[in-house]
Amino acid sequence: MSKIYKMIEIVGTSPTSFAEATRSAIEEASRTVKAMGWFEVERLGGRIQNGKVSEFQAKVKVGFRLLGPGELK
Repeated sequence: MSKIYKMIEIVGTSPTSFAEATRSAIEEASRTVKAMGWFEVERLGGRIQNGKVSEFQAKVKVGFRLLGPGELK
């Protein structure tokens, strides 16, 4: 049987780094999205407050396999 995959876009944030923003986005998504298999960082950005970087943002595409009826338990 062939497998079907889907991709979603999410944005993670962190006060410390782009890597942490990416990590937090994937870890949070894993609470509700099952069978995740890969990710691609699409965009890095952030927020500036009072002339300083206050937040790092990572827009991430996450790929996952669609589960069959027997796998949804």
